[in-house]
Amino acid sequence: MKDNREALRPYIADMAAVEKHILEALERQRNDDDIKQFPEAFQLVGRIEAVLRRHVQELESHVQGFPGGGVATTLKEAVTGILGAVAGVYDKVRKDTASRALRDDYTALSLAAVSYTMLHATALGLNQGMTAQIALSNLKDLTPLIVELSQVIPPVVVKELTFEGYPIEPGVGQQAARNTQEAWSRENVGTPTGAGTAYAGSGGSFSH
Repeated sequence: MKDNREALRPYIADMAAVEKHILEALERQRNDDDIKQFPEAFQLVGRIEAVLRRHVQELESHVQGFPGGGVATTLKEAVTGILGAVAGVYDKVRKDTASRALRDDYTALSLAAVSYTMLHATALGLNQGMTAQIALSNLKDLTPLIVELSQVIPPVVVKELTFEGYPIEPGVGQQAARNTQEAWSRENVGTPTGAGTAYAGSGGSFSH
């Protein structure tokens, strides 16, 4: 019979590797003068960094209890596909504007979020309730940060246009943020299929 915990271990390591890679990009951004021109964006990057650092520590601690080796061994087995996808989001050589850096963060966090969604489903399927709970909790940490990024990016884009000398009417950045947030409203997206369904696994039940 297959060992469920052994099967799950590489996926946990994968998530730790992904968030570590995003962390490295965020650390570079915090030292970027372009980001520092936008205090709200700069503070958000710092908060995201703190959340991801906590996630990585939690994942690394959690995987220690799995059979087959410690963190170093497990990370070597991390699935390379998703890590390559995150690496493709960030270009260490490219010097980009603040808005594009934030766009990259949005893309990377969205990839991490759907990966946590998959990890949660995998853990439930393998009857590993603790891992499922960690994945769901970390996903809930990321989703409001992704939404906040989507709110911060439009004013940054518009402000950068003013830096380039374009005449921009006051309040356009905030208007753009309001307009684009409507795309995520319940009226536009409707009620997700299966909303309110409870999921049960060893170690507890989970609902969304």
